[in-house]
Amino acid sequence: MAEPKLDSRNLHHSTFPTWLGLVFGSWAGLIWASVISAPIGIGFGIAAGSAFGGFLAVPIWGTVFGLMGLGRQRDAAVRQHGITLLQENDPLAQRVYRLVADLGLRTRPWVGVMPHANAYAIGANADNALVVVGQPLLKTMSEAEIDAIIGHELGHVANNDMRRMGLARSFQNSLVWYLGFSNTVQTWGRWFLTWVSELMVLGLSRKREYWADAIGAALTSKADMIAALRKIHEGPAPSDFELSNARLMLRGFSSGSMFSTHPTLSERVSALEAETYLRQLPIRRKAASEPLAAPSVVPKVEDIAYAKK
Repeated sequence: MAEPKLDSRNLHHSTFPTWLGLVFGSWAGLIWASVISAPIGIGFGIAAGSAFGGFLAVPIWGTVFGLMGLGRQRDAAVRQHGITLLQENDPLAQRVYRLVADLGLRTRPWVGVMPHANAYAIGANADNALVVVGQPLLKTMSEAEIDAIIGHELGHVANNDMRRMGLARSFQNSLVWYLGFSNTVQTWGRWFLTWVSELMVLGLSRKREYWADAIGAALTSKADMIAALRKIHEGPAPSDFELSNARLMLRGFSSGSMFSTHPTLSERVSALEAETYLRQLPIRRKAASEPLAAPSVVPKVEDIAYAKK
């Protein structure tokens, strides 16, 4: 009988609960704006949100522009993040494809490298995914540790984390535009008005890292995933780029507080050692009548988007 593998079909998390939380968070923001503006007579909160129209318009605005932002985020990352896209025959791309097959995903993500000692995955969905690995990691990690890093990022693809986090980011940005804030004060505007949503998104960000670590460990081993995490956390201090995109990265803000984007290294290692999330991963077990699984084969794709202009 073949060894059990992860059932990627049951790893997928719906975007709907995240969207619903963002809607309630936007309403809380409007109410909060009304409360803090009323004593000084600005009337901003009342104009923006106390009427029924505001409570309807703001979620619609956030949803529409949130989905628009999702559709653009992969191509925007390639343009803005200093990423070098790899051809399909590149050894790193081939390793990504092999792990994709091991995970049972029916997709073939773009693969890229960047000059930062980190990694991330981005895209509107699994068929629109981009997996990025930092060149410094390729120089300092073993092959098994690199596979664990790739497995972690593919865990975000399989879990639908990219879509949930991308929607949250675009939704929150659209709200501050709706309320009249400029680009330079968006971060402060989000926290000042929609802090309920911001805390919810940070909680989601931390939880998804545990699941992605578990998937990386399932595709390699606990020891490989832990070793990879230790090397990343013990590496150079995050660059300005990594800090400004912390919610995307494998290593982000990890102060151990509710304002962290990521769990601390000790929290992640403890979860892996205790198999807290590993034990909950859905396993596909073959029936006795099924043939033994063949070795992992890179899936054939006729049209590789990044090989074209």
